[in-house]
Amino acid sequence: MRSQLNIRMASVVRIFCYFILLLMMAGCEAPLDLEGVKQVSQMPVKRFDRFQSIAKHGDVLVVAGFGGTVMVSTDGAKQWTRHELPDAPDLLEVEVCPDGTFAILDSRRKIWISTNGGSSWDVKDIDTQDAVTSLTCGPDDRLWVGGSYTTLLGSSDQGDTWDMTTLDEDAMITDIQFVDEQFGVAVGEFGMVITSNDGGETWELLSNIPNDFYPHAVLFIDRDNGYVVGLNGKVLSTADGGVSWDYQVSGTEAPLYGLARQGDAIIAVGEAGEMLQLSGDQWQRVAHGMPVRSYLRAVLPIDDQSLLIAGGAGALFVVAAQN
Repeated sequence: MRSQLNIRMASVVRIFCYFILLLMMAGCEAPLDLEGVKQVSQMPVKRFDRFQSIAKHGDVLVVAGFGGTVMVSTDGAKQWTRHELPDAPDLLEVEVCPDGTFAILDSRRKIWISTNGGSSWDVKDIDTQDAVTSLTCGPDDRLWVGGSYTTLLGSSDQGDTWDMTTLDEDAMITDIQFVDEQFGVAVGEFGMVITSNDGGETWELLSNIPNDFYPHAVLFIDRDNGYVVGLNGKVLSTADGGVSWDYQVSGTEAPLYGLARQGDAIIAVGEAGEMLQLSGDQWQRVAHGMPVRSYLRAVLPIDDQSLLIAGGAGALFVVAAQN
């Protein structure tokens, strides 16, 4: 009996000593410093941001990304204001119309509209059952959305109503551009090229880009001359309005996602922080000097001297134009 009592007493003593040790450790532990976490949380750009597209009108820059992230700057990308749209939608592309209306394509078949420089956004449904993938705004302020099954939708009232055209091909539109009020071009899966010469009233399917090329971005300088970029660093150019295409030597095998023009130079950005510039007839890599940990998706001139670049892992920075 005494032996069992001694065992119980010993157990109580061990437990008591254990709790005393915990109290001593807690008393010696330094206070948890959350100031660094607080400072990071207050920064407008997050390391997990996945930016997809940039648009500019006057002094206003708007950047859109996944998770409902919208960044707005009114001072040339020196300072940013962060907006997070309700329900954290994946935002695929932002465009601006000549009248200053910003539009953002939502993967959930919605369009977000801002008429006050990105300060607030109204959401509207896009009347389609097809997936939506690409967005542009023409010189006549008409919005255009491309999607699956070669679907093209146009809206002249900021997304309130939509007119639909389809070529009934099982291919996804990946990018759209209107060069002027009449000439538009759309590219898609399997090297598909579609053009319009009447402001989008009708669309014509041209011969495909060779080798089932998958174009991520298209950029036409005028009705005749244009470029497409895609996987494996592939760049092609046309001098006849998309009827025929020629491969160009890019010097990289990284997938390329975005195109822009600054002066006479063409800029391309892509995976692993890749950035290229075409001056004359030669593509050259640009050493932008930024520690990019993911892809670069979008590029847009801020002015004659600088470019805004955006992509994954919070990549959002300005680089000087290359001479």
